[in-house]
Amino acid sequence: MSERNLAAAATVGRNDNTCEWRPKPKRPHCKCISTDQPPKRPDPAIYSQRQRLSQGLSTSWESPDIQTNWWDDWRFMDSIVVRVHNESNEASAVNTLVQVRWAQYGIGTAYSSLGDQLISLGYAPDAKDLAFPINDAVRALGNDVSIEVRISHPHDKVADNNLGYQAIHGVRTSQVGKTPSKQFAVVNASASTETITLVVLGNDIGGAVTPTSRVFAPGEQITATLTTHVPASIVPPAGDFILKEATVVGYDSGGRLLGGVTFLVRVDS
Repeated sequence: MSERNLAAAATVGRNDNTCEWRPKPKRPHCKCISTDQPPKRPDPAIYSQRQRLSQGLSTSWESPDIQTNWWDDWRFMDSIVVRVHNESNEASAVNTLVQVRWAQYGIGTAYSSLGDQLISLGYAPDAKDLAFPINDAVRALGNDVSIEVRISHPHDKVADNNLGYQAIHGVRTSQVGKTPSKQFAVVNASASTETITLVVLGNDIGGAVTPTSRVFAPGEQITATLTTHVPASIVPPAGDFILKEATVVGYDSGGRLLGGVTFLVRVDS
């Protein structure tokens, strides 16, 4: 046996309470942990007046996503019909909650529940309609109503398009002439004195509102009037009509949007 092997054997065979040297185990190489991409999220949406005003877009309280009235004799439909869209092309919107409320036609009026429903939507541009039957309390209003639609989903991607309104009244010039007007309620729903300003959005029929601004007592309600004048230059084709509108929006002293109403005028004469 060589001297090297003899020395090794002597070392292993010792029993003198000395520690035997052994090499340290090698540590495993570090591995980077890769995370998945953020989860895909749906975007259930409805025509949102607040969103459009904040973006400087033309805005109406005649929502393309809410139906309330028949034009033939301006009466309520049997149900309020609401259309909800999914604007996400990456995720479906399963079990989206749709809540509908109603109020007296006007600005700042108090809302009551008409009902809640769930709807599931596929990828954009999927959209579906929901019908909410009207009740006796709504019918008691006559044929004008303010509707609020609020949609929600726990994983919603965009919250700005979740709230939409409809508040409309329609007339025909063949029945009411070229200077139709419409009255509507304005309410200070706060518990303190408030200055409410009414603004007529841009229109082609000379819309003007009275009053334009007023100091309200807590809970006070008044009747405002929107007047219009259809100019002679608006001439409908024979046997047809041209639809024009004027919209009024209300703001409190802090610039907070309180609501709006739209007056629809079918120029058919």
